[in-house]
Amino acid sequence: MDAILRLRLLIWIVLFGLWGVMVYQFLGEEDTKPAHMSTIANPYKNLPPQPAPAGLERAQMGAPDQIPPESRLTTLSPGAAVPTPPSSLGEIRVPDYIKGPASAQSQTAQTQPVQSPVEEVPPPAPVPPATPPTTPPARETPVPVGFIKGATRHFTAYAEGEAPPAEFLELLENLHGNLMLDLSPFSPWARDNRVAIFLFKSQETYRLMTGRPAWSGGASSVPNRRIYLYESAELPGILAHELCHIYYDNFYADGQPDPLWLSEGMATLIQIERGQARPTWLRENLDVLEHGGGSSLEELMSLSSTSGQSDAKVRLWYAQSYSVVRFLIRTQTKSAFFNFSRNLREGRPVPEALYRAYGMPYNRLKALEYAWRYEITTHQLSHISGATPQQP
Repeated sequence: MDAILRLRLLIWIVLFGLWGVMVYQFLGEEDTKPAHMSTIANPYKNLPPQPAPAGLERAQMGAPDQIPPESRLTTLSPGAAVPTPPSSLGEIRVPDYIKGPASAQSQTAQTQPVQSPVEEVPPPAPVPPATPPTTPPARETPVPVGFIKGATRHFTAYAEGEAPPAEFLELLENLHGNLMLDLSPFSPWARDNRVAIFLFKSQETYRLMTGRPAWSGGASSVPNRRIYLYESAELPGILAHELCHIYYDNFYADGQPDPLWLSEGMATLIQIERGQARPTWLRENLDVLEHGGGSSLEELMSLSSTSGQSDAKVRLWYAQSYSVVRFLIRTQTKSAFFNFSRNLREGRPVPEALYRAYGMPYNRLKALEYAWRYEITTHQLSHISGATPQQP
């Protein structure tokens, strides 16, 4: 009889142990203490917004390929015109990174010779490595005529007309520290290599040198680790968004590219939670999602370009991408999100990458969609796991 009782006790111990492991996998978080996050001070908060040129409608300028037009965040769109830099400013290497697949017309245009200082970016390696890629150090950029160079531990800043202000350099380092709370596993190169920042005094010179349309507030060149932006009240949010593309998208440089929903959802989350800059259109679109609106996750993840979509649809797509990414990284373990990203880089389909990283019950997109919608309507998973719930 004693042997039977011992056996039963052993079975119960094993069952409770397995249950504990499953709970830890689903709700566990590596950080035992909340990480310190710097407060983001905006040295340009009192600058008035710079409107689009009179007589130009957004449709005439071309719809943004990825960013909600009024959020003023953008990477380079395919086929963007590149003007010749004026001699007074010298040569500035225009961002050459194209996020997302280009149209056939754009791809043809990119093969033609361009009389401008645009760098050729080699295609990704066909076979992804089994370990995170080692990004080579970025080449030092000559100081453009009309710009003055400044440097911090993690950035080389080129400011138009004057030395980069101390407040701007402090902003860069504060943002870097905040972003590394989430992105350090994806960008180990950032410990020893700098990102180049080109700060223009006005939207006019920014547009002249980059060829960007009037709604653009910033642009990034991910392979070259460069960001281009101008002094504006929206600068911290733009900077956080574009820095996320530099730190996170580079993780995929030697493998399959990250899907658009993941790249932009991650950048929007970083902009909001680490850059402390919330787009004005976010809350109303989160309300739509909380009441059952939005797309299925299959439709959301199949979108490779937002070109041609209405502003309202683009903003809702961004809000949903942000919300899904937030669910994956805030209500689960950070190591699981890293494994999910690595699986995608290795070319695995989203359902397989999801299951390999998170385990059950996430063996199908429908399971993820059910859990995500349950969370955004109840906030129960955020509450149990200690994650910060979404704020309006």
